[in-house]
Amino acid sequence: MSRVEIVSNILNDSKVYDKIADALGIELNNDSDIFREIEEYIVEQYDEMDSNKQTETCRACNEDVKEDSYYCSKECYKIDAE
Repeated sequence: MSRVEIVSNILNDSKVYDKIADALGIELNNDSDIFREIEEYIVEQYDEMDSNKQTETCRACNEDVKEDSYYCSKECYKIDAE
Protein backbone atom coordinates (compact mmCIF):
# COMPACT_ATOMS: atom_id res chain seq x y z
CA MET A 1 0.00 0.00 0.00
CA SER A 2 1.40 3.40 -0.95
CA ARG A 3 1.79 6.22 1.53
CA VAL A 4 -0.89 8.21 -0.30
CA GLU A 5 -3.28 5.27 0.05
CA ILE A 6 -2.51 5.09 3.77
CA VAL A 7 -3.34 8.80 4.16
CA SER A 8 -6.48 8.28 2.10
CA ASN A 9 -7.62 5.44 4.35
CA ILE A 10 -7.00 7.51 7.48
CA LEU A 11 -8.93 10.49 6.13
CA ASN A 12 -11.79 8.33 4.87
CA ASP A 13 -12.00 6.15 7.99
CA SER A 14 -12.23 9.22 10.20
CA LYS A 15 -14.73 10.81 7.78
CA VAL A 16 -12.63 13.98 7.45
CA TYR A 17 -13.99 14.81 4.02
CA ASP A 18 -17.58 14.39 5.21
CA LYS A 19 -16.93 16.67 8.19
CA ILE A 20 -15.38 19.33 5.97
CA ALA A 21 -18.31 19.17 3.52
CA ASP A 22 -20.81 19.43 6.37
CA ALA A 23 -18.96 22.39 7.90
CA LEU A 24 -18.84 24.17 4.53
CA GLY A 25 -22.39 23.24 3.63
CA ILE A 26 -21.47 21.56 0.35
CA GLU A 27 -22.25 18.22 -1.21
CA LEU A 28 -19.31 15.93 -1.90
CA ASN A 29 -18.53 14.75 -5.41
CA ASN A 30 -16.78 11.43 -4.86
CA ASP A 31 -15.51 11.42 -8.46
CA SER A 32 -13.46 14.58 -7.91
CA ASP A 33 -9.67 14.46 -8.25
CA ILE A 34 -9.34 16.90 -5.38
CA PHE A 35 -9.24 14.10 -2.81
CA ARG A 36 -6.19 12.48 -4.38
CA GLU A 37 -4.52 15.88 -4.74
CA ILE A 38 -5.12 16.64 -1.04
CA GLU A 39 -3.72 13.27 0.00
CA GLU A 40 -0.64 13.68 -2.20
CA TYR A 41 -0.14 17.19 -0.82
CA ILE A 42 -0.25 15.89 2.75
CA VAL A 43 2.40 13.26 2.00
CA GLU A 44 4.60 15.84 0.23
CA GLN A 45 4.35 18.27 3.14
CA TYR A 46 5.22 15.58 5.70
CA ASP A 47 8.21 14.56 3.56
CA GLU A 48 9.37 18.17 3.37
CA MET A 49 8.94 18.61 7.11
CA ASP A 50 10.93 15.43 7.74
CA SER A 51 13.75 16.40 5.37
CA ASN A 52 14.03 19.86 6.97
CA LYS A 53 14.28 18.42 10.47
CA GLN A 54 17.62 19.29 11.96
CA THR A 55 19.52 16.54 13.71
CA GLU A 56 20.11 17.04 17.39
CA THR A 57 23.70 17.68 18.39
CA CYS A 58 25.53 17.52 21.68
CA ARG A 59 25.65 20.86 23.48
CA ALA A 60 29.29 20.27 24.43
CA CYS A 61 30.93 18.74 21.34
CA ASN A 62 28.35 19.02 18.51
CA GLU A 63 28.27 15.26 17.84
CA ASP A 64 24.92 13.79 16.81
CA VAL A 65 22.79 12.65 19.72
CA LYS A 66 19.63 10.61 20.11
CA GLU A 67 16.35 12.42 19.80
CA ASP A 68 15.35 14.08 23.10
CA SER A 69 18.97 14.15 24.31
CA TYR A 70 21.21 17.14 24.87
CA TYR A 71 24.54 15.35 25.29
CA CYS A 72 26.22 12.42 23.57
CA SER A 73 27.83 11.10 26.77
CA LYS A 74 28.12 11.63 30.50
CA GLU A 75 31.54 13.14 29.91
CA CYS A 76 30.11 15.89 27.71
CA TYR A 77 27.40 16.54 30.27
CA LYS A 78 30.07 16.99 32.94
CA ILE A 79 32.15 19.26 30.68
CA ASP A 80 29.21 21.48 29.87
CA ALA A 81 28.06 21.57 33.50
CA GLU A 82 31.37 23.05 34.63
